[in-house]
Amino acid sequence: MIRMLLRVLGYDHARPVRRTVALMTMTAIVEGLSYALLVPVLRALFGSDPADALPWLIAFGGAVAVYAVLRYVSDLFGFRAGITLLRGMYHRLGDHLARLPLGWYSGGRVGEVSVLASQGVLETMGVIAHLLAPYISACVTPLTIVAVMLAFNWQLGLAALVAVPLVAVAQIWTGRSMAAGDADRHERDTEAAGRVVEYLQAQPVLRAGGRSAQRFALLDDALRELQRASRRTVLSALPGAVGLTLTVQAV
Repeated sequence: MIRMLLRVLGYDHARPVRRTVALMTMTAIVEGLSYALLVPVLRALFGSDPADALPWLIAFGGAVAVYAVLRYVSDLFGFRAGITLLRGMYHRLGDHLARLPLGWYSGGRVGEVSVLASQGVLETMGVIAHLLAPYISACVTPLTIVAVMLAFNWQLGLAALVAVPLVAVAQIWTGRSMAAGDADRHERDTEAAGRVVEYLQAQPVLRAGGRSAQRFALLDDALRELQRASRRTVLSALPGAVGLTLTVQAV
């Protein structure tokens, strides 16, 4: 996904996104490493002299503060990269559409371009601004924590590694389900947009015949199918999310 975004953006617009990915990855690693300080904190806290935990608590607080600053900066970079992505995508899309012949713009393709230029580009920007940081954190931070666990107690580390293939299976299953739902949603979006364009283009004829106030069955059906596709997209994410949570908690 990230490689495809960088390829679509081109070299100039992709550089801020690369910097954002690197900063978010470093932030996730710092978050995972900060868990290592919990070991001396708890060891001193439950030992013979709990006051010995104070220096480790201060160090842990400093690590949390560093992580908070990095997270704020990385999120800010994510929003700025999203704006850069939006600008770059619109420029590249406009340049590409300007080179296409007029005969290419059929009724169905007008609806497809409409969905791509509005909802599609905005959703792509939302990936960088809102989804990239949680995605990197969900991948990098647990692996860093497993490495920390292996360093302190290899038995606990191996027990945590047991969850990796289970989580991977849950992620692959959810990803395929979501991809099928997204493809169906895109098809319904394109169909609905095409029907809207068709309905607007037919307004002179409908008004001349005194039928502009009547319901347009094809448009209604397309919008109804779009609503069903949106509901299926939400429901397709639930089994994977619940299964992933149960797997992690059980391990």
